Amino acid sequence: MSPPVAAVPPSKELAAEMRERVMEIKSQEGPFVLEISDQELTSYVVGLLQSGAGEFPAKDMQITFGDGYVDIWATFVEIAPTDVPTYIRATLGAQDGEMAFYLTEANVGRFPVPGAMRETIAQSLSETLAELQLGLYVDDVQVQPGKAIISGQVTGEIPDLP
Repeated sequence: MSPPVAAVPPSKELAAEMRERVMEIKSQEGPFVLEISDQELTSYVVGLLQSGAGEFPAKDMQITFGDGYVDIWATFVEIAPTDVPTYIRATLGAQDGEMAFYLTEANVGRFPVPGAMRETIAQSLSETLAELQLGLYVDDVQVQPGKAIISGQVTGEIPDLP
């Protein structure tokens, strides 16, 4: 499944703006509210993938926030004999102080991913998010067209974003 609109080219400036807002939260204590656009998050994640940070085997990622959901398109590499285009639709929420993914749909190419495998993917994405949000207690996640709003408490030291 292809994105419904042309992919937005990643922007180093948008990625830097998002990183800067996260660093501002790092310097405060107590409650926070962080608004992130889908273009900023796509730019940041694509920049990470291009830099080789982490071991995430994907390229050509596009993230779009809709009304209560997030759509993710990516091409996974090195997990099959050929590149694998993948589409995921998920909702985001807060559970036990951490952001959590709940997959509602997932396709590999034109084929739907079975329920048990969707749960495994959702758990993996949630665990990856948990590793990135050390020092934050997430109370709420609102997903609106074009943006996500995350609120909670700064509870400790937040690691620098790459």
